[in-house]
Amino acid sequence: MRIYIDEKKVKRQALIGRIALFGSLAILVGGLLLTLFGQQIGLFSLDNLGMFYILYTVILILGFGISRVGMYYGNRYLAATRPEMILRECLKGMERTFTLMVFQQPVDYYLIEPGGVTVFIMKTQAGKLEYKGGKWKSRQGVLAFWMGRDEPLGNPDQEAIDSMAKINKIFTEKLPDIKISVRAVIVFSNPKAELDLEPSAIKVLRSPALKEYLRGDGKLREVPKSIQRQIRAALNAPELPSGEKTPEGK
Repeated sequence: MRIYIDEKKVKRQALIGRIALFGSLAILVGGLLLTLFGQQIGLFSLDNLGMFYILYTVILILGFGISRVGMYYGNRYLAATRPEMILRECLKGMERTFTLMVFQQPVDYYLIEPGGVTVFIMKTQAGKLEYKGGKWKSRQGVLAFWMGRDEPLGNPDQEAIDSMAKINKIFTEKLPDIKISVRAVIVFSNPKAELDLEPSAIKVLRSPALKEYLRGDGKLREVPKSIQRQIRAALNAPELPSGEKTPEGK
């Protein structure tokens, strides 16, 4: 398998994450110092105690809010368990006719296969996660949300639908006469995730099962090489490796 990644975007977003994390830490430390020494240096007194509590509350909210932004970027662009690295590891050994597209337009993670395109909706959350009655829920408490590293679960099904629509829009515009298989897989990569899921129209897997699915039950019917080339050209992906055989020898 080959990997095609936008390194400039990774570096840019990783920098944003570092700035947000260290910035939030600086704000929270500043709030602590203000609490400890504000009265001693004459900034606050009993006469303006109400103003002090208002300012301190603003500092806490601002600090924790920015820290959440930093954690979001950190989880996606800095952590060793970021989605990109999980995909690299669990798809290692796939044939060279597969190309993993990372942070390339139009979606963050997708795989160009000999039979079409698979979009990955990556989820790194831990804890109890449910899909019932067509709705996703995280049983994470408020305290765990503010103090933990996980980002909100959101609606993985809708993310999958939106992502597939973006890929299909490109094919509709550039290859209107060719029917191309586009699907999505919701991938949970955290081993601490406790999944309680009803059947869904969108395939849901844990990351260790992804490669077996793509090679087994989820293997797409291979299309002629001429169409594979057009798919890659439409998505600005690397060319098909030379010497690879496909049905019909095309």
